[in-house]
Amino acid sequence: MSRHVLEVLGPSTGGIRRHVAVLAAGLERRGWEVTVAGPAGVLDGLRTDLVAVPVALGPHALAAARALRPLVHDADVVHAHGLTAGWVAWAAGAGPKLVVTVHNLVLDGASGRTAPLLRVLEGRLPARARETIVISPQMRDHLAPHAPRPLHLVAPVGPTPVVRRTAAEVRAELGIGPDDPLVVLVGRLHPQKDVATLVEAATRLDPAVQVVVVGEGPQRGELEQLVRRHGLEARVHLVGEQADATDHQAAADVVVMCSVWEGFGLVVAEALALARPVVATAVGPVPEMVIDGETGRLVPPSDPEALAGAIADLLADPVRAAGLGRAGAKLVAPHFDTDALVRQVEEVYELVTEEPDR
Repeated sequence: MSRHVLEVLGPSTGGIRRHVAVLAAGLERRGWEVTVAGPAGVLDGLRTDLVAVPVALGPHALAAARALRPLVHDADVVHAHGLTAGWVAWAAGAGPKLVVTVHNLVLDGASGRTAPLLRVLEGRLPARARETIVISPQMRDHLAPHAPRPLHLVAPVGPTPVVRRTAAEVRAELGIGPDDPLVVLVGRLHPQKDVATLVEAATRLDPAVQVVVVGEGPQRGELEQLVRRHGLEARVHLVGEQADATDHQAAADVVVMCSVWEGFGLVVAEALALARPVVATAVGPVPEMVIDGETGRLVPPSDPEALAGAIADLLADPVRAAGLGRAGAKLVAPHFDTDALVRQVEEVYELVTEEPDR
């Protein structure tokens, strides 16, 4: 008999949406019937069978819960990804069969005035779910005091990066010369990603270095002003969301991740899988992938001088940089064993489908 799981996600432009798409495909290969629900367009380019539900908190939360309720009723397991999806699924009646994956923690700088309320919701969600998955040991330690049952540590599933265009093609499209040093960051223009630190670091780099930021978000206007203030319009390029962000990473001489917090750092794993030299901030579980001096370079968060120095060091020694990239690719290879990771998630589902509610 086919088992039916409902995967629910809220607004997402980054790693969560890719994780859900790969997880859903892996579950289908293992015989699960999978329904995916979330805001319209959230899985564009990844799946075509999304059931559009306006998953959101605030004034639209009850309407989202009502729209989700029939899907919850038909599922054996409801797997919600993130705080917003978790509470909407709970409000839709998923409690006894609800699995929640916590992908991020609430940060004051990223959440602004809503942070106190969101932190309360974050702390109470594990008690509302049947089972809770976290994606890093740091998250487990943070949430364990609020959880009535043991938390499950499962790293997020990511699609194996596939390069579709040559570095020369990407550079030509960007108007960047084949020999210009190229630094690429892929991420949302959001306080969590701290793109401003990379812009500040660019002021300390050789003027020949080109910086490309792939992503969109609420800080675009603020970052554009910062670029203009420093006179970096010809060197720092905010190119928006791109369907082929993997190609941009593959074309880079150095890939940067300068977040102030990461639940996992999927974009770092993808860059390492491409054997690219990486400079990353030492946040969350990132140091488990980027081992300073062995698989990349680590710097403190919000430190433009340290970030610029690490980038400059790798650009100055391409042979060493390439060696770090190759070592990083070997280290993260197991992460892209999607079948193994899907089985870990399936084991959590089986606690819901095979045991009476506790």
